[in-house]
Amino acid sequence: MTAQLRARLESRPARVVLTGTEISGDSWNEIALVVGGDSNLARTEIRVSADGFLRSRQRLSGTLRSRNVAFEVDDNVRALLVKDGRDISFLNTVDATDTARGIDLSDELARGLYRVIRTLREFQVRDLNKLMHLHHGANFSVPGAGKTTVAYALHAIEQARGRVDKLLVIAPLSAFGAWEEDAVSVLSPAPSVARVRSKGIPNADVILINYQRVPGAIDDLISWASRHHVHLVLDEAHRAKRGISGEWGRALLALAPHVVRRDVLTGTPAPNHPRDLKFLLDFLWPSGRASRRIPDWAMAPQPAPRAMRVINEAITPLFVRTTKTELDIPDSDIRRVQLPMNPLQQEIYDALLNRYAGLLDLSRGDQLMFAQMGEITMYLLQAASSPRLLRSSADAARAYRFPPLAIPAGSHLAEMVERYADHEISAKIEAVCRLVSENSRRPTWNKTLVWSNFPGNLLDLEQQLAALEPAIVYGGVPSSDDAPEGVRTREREIERFRRDPNCKVLLANPAALAEGVSLHMECHDAIYLDRTFNAGQYLQSLDRIHRLGLPQDTQTTFTIFSTIGSIDERVDRRVEEKVQRLSQLLADDRLVELALPDDEEPAAVLDDRADLEAVLAELGRRRN
Repeated sequence: MTAQLRARLESRPARVVLTGTEISGDSWNEIALVVGGDSNLARTEIRVSADGFLRSRQRLSGTLRSRNVAFEVDDNVRALLVKDGRDISFLNTVDATDTARGIDLSDELARGLYRVIRTLREFQVRDLNKLMHLHHGANFSVPGAGKTTVAYALHAIEQARGRVDKLLVIAPLSAFGAWEEDAVSVLSPAPSVARVRSKGIPNADVILINYQRVPGAIDDLISWASRHHVHLVLDEAHRAKRGISGEWGRALLALAPHVVRRDVLTGTPAPNHPRDLKFLLDFLWPSGRASRRIPDWAMAPQPAPRAMRVINEAITPLFVRTTKTELDIPDSDIRRVQLPMNPLQQEIYDALLNRYAGLLDLSRGDQLMFAQMGEITMYLLQAASSPRLLRSSADAARAYRFPPLAIPAGSHLAEMVERYADHEISAKIEAVCRLVSENSRRPTWNKTLVWSNFPGNLLDLEQQLAALEPAIVYGGVPSSDDAPEGVRTREREIERFRRDPNCKVLLANPAALAEGVSLHMECHDAIYLDRTFNAGQYLQSLDRIHRLGLPQDTQTTFTIFSTIGSIDERVDRRVEEKVQRLSQLLADDRLVELALPDDEEPAAVLDDRADLEAVLAELGRRRN
């Protein structure tokens, strides 16, 4: 009997299952090594995710030929291979693909269910024209350019062509409202939209699910996708940039081969490093052929400018991008305000530097040390912002504390922190309150958006600014998906800020609100009380009030506070460097002008070695 390997697709859990007959032990071991799946003890079965199977298909074919092993697949696996083969053929010719011809939406949609009723801007038509010629696409347009609008128009075209019948959108909860609102304002008849709330996939034209739910719903999603022709869109796709090393990324990569079309939307595709692009490309093109366009040398820890140009040239055929300049919105006014520490705050900050400078083994190679340095970073950022955050009773302080780093109870430092509010108010808090109050007294455009990475700051400001009836959005304020009637939710707070003339200020955490919400018609002033090393989320936060649709006579003002002689200065420099790199990657020099911090994932305090070196440099200037 001839040695034979067979492949079949199982749906629960979703795996490609490989079984063999008459395959020698050495051959079986090599096959298992090539596909990287789980082999049972009897060496009769290997289970591998569909994306893992597709990534290994070329090496697997070579191994089977060299070992003289026949290969047989069932219809479901054959369908995966056929789709992937088409994608590979397309990638081999994509540089020569003609995307220059214009599109006639009415002609494209004549046989379909939907009409596009929103008037598209010239740059949106251009992006749509290119995307409709790609098997799978990436829209890297800046926040506020109407990526959701373009995605709905693209879905309508794909539906009219008979390729898809459902739209699955994976997005942050904060973006759900935009997808629900645009379903009505972009397409007619409006598609039905439903959120995934528990087990099972609802019956609707457009399905919304947030990133956190995907891993637990992956089998349901794959089973549902097998019964439909699904167009899958990742909104704010940089959320899953960790790729296969993260739970969200692994689930999305497993889902990718089971849908018809994939698109990613993000204005910050590489918020901290060009390697962030690898997941996006591997999700769009699961065989790994697209990400291999980028040479390994160009992914160095500190890429040279030439490397960035090479990366940009390599991936340009695969994405569209509308730049900030093309939006033709009024320039913003970025004001940087440096404040000295008040005396007690200075004493506390210096004491922290002295305490932490020699605490750790600064070998620069230990992962635990890297995490602990992130912990110290948050302490220093808190002290530079408001020492009240360091109190033992403060929730914000507890959220960042490793036991070895705790301020010793009864120490002079602990006493200074606990009694800080009895003696002074931080210079930043005082300045923010003064500026917000000034804005509130203007006859028009008197609303202000205040950003802080620390909930404790937001809660303190809520009390200080009580007369202005502030709205507040941070991790402790639930989404309406999870809240009973009458409970304060993010959606209700945002709506109150928009509609209630007595609500003059919105206090927000970038991790909770930096994406998916438009406030540019209600608010033209934003204040940054503090920033972190995260460059992508902060960049996103800017565009909550500076985006497409602003009247030409609108003045948008960003005020960034930083504390002189503190870690704030290190953060400022690192964020500028990261935005410069992103600017080079996307050939958009205007991004340098908007160089402000961001946040990609809450747990990622230090993203790379250069961030770590910046913190070590801060500790190195401790006062004695």
